[in-house]
Amino acid sequence: VANVVTLIRQGRCTLLSALQQQQIMMLECIITAFTLSALSLEGARSSQRQMMASSWLIMIASLSFSYSKPVDQLHRVRPLNSLFHPAVFLSMLGQACIHLFCMSYAVKLATETMGEAKLQEVVEFHKRDDEAEAAAAAAIESGAEEEEWDFWSMWEKPFLPNLMNTVIFLVETAQIIAILFVNYKGRPWMNGLMENHSLFLSIFLCVALVATCAWGYFPALNTLIHLEPFPDDAFRWQVMGLVGASLVGTFVWDRVVVAIFAKPIFSAMVDNAKKTTLNDLKPILMTLLKVVGGVILLGSGNILLWIGAFYAYRRFFRQPSA
Repeated sequence: VANVVTLIRQGRCTLLSALQQQQIMMLECIITAFTLSALSLEGARSSQRQMMASSWLIMIASLSFSYSKPVDQLHRVRPLNSLFHPAVFLSMLGQACIHLFCMSYAVKLATETMGEAKLQEVVEFHKRDDEAEAAAAAAIESGAEEEEWDFWSMWEKPFLPNLMNTVIFLVETAQIIAILFVNYKGRPWMNGLMENHSLFLSIFLCVALVATCAWGYFPALNTLIHLEPFPDDAFRWQVMGLVGASLVGTFVWDRVVVAIFAKPIFSAMVDNAKKTTLNDLKPILMTLLKVVGGVILLGSGNILLWIGAFYAYRRFFRQPSA
């Protein structure tokens, strides 16, 4: 009997993980397609550095889904098993509408603030860049030059930072993080968001990074990834309002739809949420300290410090074996 229960718990966890991944992929595809279309219509494009930075952050959060594990006890409520269930389908439809509305408003806000002259300057820059790339490709085909394709050639690709690209990059990154946050439903079938430390920290750090770039606390970072400074605080608050609307709006919509069309599941989620206490944050903080400490040690380049830190970890943080 115990083996049967274990099999059911594993099966529910796998079913829920697959369903969540399908939701996330569909919503991410919709947002990415709309973003590329908006940039293309205005004659702009994304920076290589921006795409690399966002891809690294989102990849870490997405890989964290693989750390999901089933809970120890079998719950009496079954998870949803179809994308066409009203609680799932209507939730995705509403989330897509909220994200697309926020993105379209962000594009309108950026284009109106930039003006026609600045937009035309961006278009002309990319035309010259395309002509230079075409000439380089022709030289490679004729054998006059050898093709060199590596990380640094992509990293050093010329780009003209502009307000529309910066706004779209920040809003799009926040929306993808919102998709991961809203559509991850852990308990009562698998580990909750706060129990999945890697996912929780990656989502938190991504949101913090978006806010840091919007406020320009580290100008060198904004320059590194080709972000244009915002003109004033009023514009900055409007952009962050769109980010908050994507995060909060989709979360509220999803939970309302689940409460209407899947009441037993919503009740089970609320019951588990009520059991959350401040003590649940301690393991997350410990994981964060370990990550920060590891980054600092690796950045120091001192092997003796690495050995000492490993010994301290084995001595003080590892539980003694029974």
